Amino acid sequence: MSKVQIGIKENALNFILLVITNFFVGSMVGVERTILPIIGKEDFGLASASAALSFIISFGFSKAIVNSFAGAIADRLGRKKSF
Repeated sequence: MSKVQIGIKENALNFILLVITNFFVGSMVGVERTILPIIGKEDFGLASASAALSFIISFGFSKAIVNSFAGAIADRLGRKKSF
């Protein structure tokens, strides 16, 4: 078993991946907050709050379903080390 190293320098690759992931997630949240209400209002006649709420609810349901399948697959195949 290898010793766990603590610190940003020791875990630079993981830190960079975390920063990149946060950038893309933040970008999608920004797009969702600026574009989705306009599309919902112009195309579907929805108010901004209801468009955002429907996005959050649909994302939550789809994530729950995918996580359920992914968990079953991980239980069957076993957990794998990423590095």
